[in-house]
Amino acid sequence: MAKMDRCPICNVAVKPENLIRHLNDNHPRHPDRPGLLEKLKEEPGRIRKRQAGRPFRVRRWQIALVAVIVMGGLSVVYLPPLLSGTPVFPCIRQEGGLLYHWHTDLSISSAAGSVSIPAGIGIGAFCLEPIHTHDATGRIHIESDTAHRYSIGDFFRVWGKSFGSPTAMHVNGTAETPSPDVILYDLPETIHLQYDSFP
Repeated sequence: MAKMDRCPICNVAVKPENLIRHLNDNHPRHPDRPGLLEKLKEEPGRIRKRQAGRPFRVRRWQIALVAVIVMGGLSVVYLPPLLSGTPVFPCIRQEGGLLYHWHTDLSISSAAGSVSIPAGIGIGAFCLEPIHTHDATGRIHIESDTAHRYSIGDFFRVWGKSFGSPTAMHVNGTAETPSPDVILYDLPETIHLQYDSFP
């Protein structure tokens, strides 16, 4: 059993390290309390020494974790524009466009044969342009959030190719003067371009 002291005022058994607190809590107005407290504070072992807290150490893995979090946050803000390049037109907010969603079928041929129109034209990692292709069938998707009308020349700009000088142009089977200003409309619109050599 631990050594116990007796309170000099009420004679209650109290642990030595708790006697001062007992006097303050239970006998705050007793006339002998101030003198008793002075004597008890002078005795060794009555007042527990506060243990010094462990010093705060920053470890290397903590620094690495903070650095990874900061770099991840910065990359979310600054990396998307770098990956997607500069779009020709402002990106649309959602697939399908808010104002209209049209399709035009485009086919291109040259003296060397049929020209393949690749999938993913106008589709970046973080940007969907209003004129784009999803597959290699030649179907152009025209999806817009504004009333702007897009032309075949606009599609070539998004594609990164020059419209060049086609020798013939057919819109819905009717011969037209080849021009990059022909507006893209909804199906059943088809556009066929004939080149001597595709740019």
